[in-house]
Amino acid sequence: MISADVPYPDTVAALADALRRDPVIVHETLGGGDTDEGMDRIARLVARVPFRTYVAVVETPPEVDAGMESGRYLATALSRRIDEPGLYVVATEQAVTGIRLVGTAWDETHFELQATEDRETVADAAGVRILSPTVDVETILRTALAEPVGPDSNALWGDSTLDGGLVDDLAARERELTPYETPAWSEEYASPSSPVDWTAGKRWMVGSTVGGLLLAVLLQSLHGWPGWRRRPALVHTARELVPPDVAEVRAEADAGLTALAEALATAPAGPRSDQAALAREAAEPLLRSTDLRDVVGALVLVRAGRHVLVHGARSYRACYVNPLHGAAKRSAQWRFGDTEVEVPVCRACGRAFAGGQAPAALVVRRGGRPYYEEDTVWARTGYGSLTADLADLTRQVAGERRSR
Repeated sequence: MISADVPYPDTVAALADALRRDPVIVHETLGGGDTDEGMDRIARLVARVPFRTYVAVVETPPEVDAGMESGRYLATALSRRIDEPGLYVVATEQAVTGIRLVGTAWDETHFELQATEDRETVADAAGVRILSPTVDVETILRTALAEPVGPDSNALWGDSTLDGGLVDDLAARERELTPYETPAWSEEYASPSSPVDWTAGKRWMVGSTVGGLLLAVLLQSLHGWPGWRRRPALVHTARELVPPDVAEVRAEADAGLTALAEALATAPAGPRSDQAALAREAAEPLLRSTDLRDVVGALVLVRAGRHVLVHGARSYRACYVNPLHGAAKRSAQWRFGDTEVEVPVCRACGRAFAGGQAPAALVVRRGGRPYYEEDTVWARTGYGSLTADLADLTRQVAGERRSR
């Protein structure tokens, strides 16, 4: 491992070269006073994972400008440069930890879902909203060692794979490190001390007026989302809203589409296969689009198709705020004029709402408006989070493409 007192690589290319030589890098500033011990723990876990695993806990290279998504961006970029199958985990000082699982027999979507569940369990036990980088990485590696649920498993995803004793140990370590290492993005999006002026120009809007009223009607059919009685109280600024890299999203969707096609080839006939095939058919033309909205839609459809093969009627709902965040696990209350509605959100966005913070919404242009303020099929459906099921989403998407 690179010693804490040796300058670490500060470009993507140099970081990839360093990881080829040593698969674990932890920079001293993110070790929270526990850098050496943290590196040792992570290295021991990496050695036990059943495939190659690369871990980088580093400050964001200057060339990377992806905001809260820089961890994901770096994980993807490193997986391409290193070009080896395995698990890539990247934690930076200003981003959500990025995970990529490439070229293994495990399903990446389900691994990410399980890792999110395990990290949430540890965070709840520690009484924090955001895990410190080294604890976050260790929890992800523990998920890998627990052999989480995948597409070939008969078990149902949804519960933590970590036993109580391990959760307690990780939570105790987190409480010890919290004063030292708090990801910078958790403060960057902190609520201002003064309340926001809730004029029409300042209010978070859900599409157009018609779209907002439709949203209220659609959400009456949502069931099973734990109540999250918190009203968003922040407005994004142009600086905060950074669009994803369309090439990276396209590459992930393309890989997922291939995996979905392979899974369909061996899946038994039935309603699950029919819906998954429908998702595949709808995603293929979207993947060729030059519109970032459509490419994101292709990725969401691929994830939904893989999900329905495993869970059947348990519909996949993407995070309404940013579908790239993955599956929604909670709901957040949204104020539209005099009406309050609830939208499905991922755990990270749910926590942001609960803490009075502005979650990182999906935008298609730097400094642009969140996608849900536009008048598109993706805004009206919330990338499927507001539709009845996968078939409903594909019908609306197909109708939109025909109308073009």
